[in-house]
Amino acid sequence: MNVSKARVLVADPDADIRETLKIYFEHQGFEVQVVAQAGEIVKHARPWQPNAILVSTEFSDRDPYQICRDLLDDTLTGHIPLVMLLHLNERSMRLEALEAGVNDIVPKPFDIEELYLRVEAAIRLTTMREML
Repeated sequence: MNVSKARVLVADPDADIRETLKIYFEHQGFEVQVVAQAGEIVKHARPWQPNAILVSTEFSDRDPYQICRDLLDDTLTGHIPLVMLLHLNERSMRLEALEAGVNDIVPKPFDIEELYLRVEAAIRLTTMREML
């Protein structure tokens, strides 16, 4: 799949994770924006229209599950695939993420290549649905 110029929004409070993902995805041909606070996710996603959003569960400023619901309920962002990065891979957290409408869940620490492939797959599926 040619993902050049695809856009990904990385939302994680950990500066090291944000920078690592930014470098990796840019190396793969993506345009990347990063946000450090959950409250900034919708503000960046609406005008920028990324092809996927990576959302960490480790935010303290807002409930990341509610952010996902807000994104999916918004007519401008409801089509964007959401990949949730879970620090703890507990069943209750996975269920809450799925109930919030995320497309995929990746536990931390994650394999960056696997994460990339999951994001690529989410974008591909969304693109295929839009073509129908």
